[in-house]
Amino acid sequence: MISIDAKNLEYAQRKLGGTPKQIEQAAANAINYTITKIKTQTSKSIRKNYLVSAKNIKGALDIKRASRSNLRGVLASRGSPLLLTAFKVSVNKRGPIKAKVRKQTRVKAVHGLFLGVSRKGYTGAMQRTQRKARYPLRIPYGPSIPQMFGSENVIGELTPLAEATLNKRFLHEVEYRFGKILTKALG
Repeated sequence: MISIDAKNLEYAQRKLGGTPKQIEQAAANAINYTITKIKTQTSKSIRKNYLVSAKNIKGALDIKRASRSNLRGVLASRGSPLLLTAFKVSVNKRGPIKAKVRKQTRVKAVHGLFLGVSRKGYTGAMQRTQRKARYPLRIPYGPSIPQMFGSENVIGELTPLAEATLNKRFLHEVEYRFGKILTKALG
């Protein structure tokens, strides 16, 4: 869980002590700004580690925004495993079909993998479940977006960035509100 530093809250209390609603609104705006930034960075971080498109990632990320009455924002991920063809699959005329999911790994041959059309109309990569029998076929999958989002590489990169962004933006929001109050008082 990411939170605002106690020092920054004390600073906001000194600056905006007479208007607690302004502090709450500054916190809500800072949380919402941070969540939006982290959603973008999540997509970049996942794509830095996995060979998956941004479209697949952004469709699986949901934001629950903070409000003055509920100072909690959530960036959640949902979804089922992606088809193996959503990652890198290379087909050679000779030899097995190879697939690569993570950028740090090498392309690996997947035993029994072939491209075709099933009886139900699915077109793509399939595997036979038994060596000699034609059917049943299995459709191979890679990891889901929630699995990629929860990996140590991605979370380890996003957590410090979220903490820093939230605190920096909170101070900016406090200064902005203090400036508005000062302008109103003098004006």
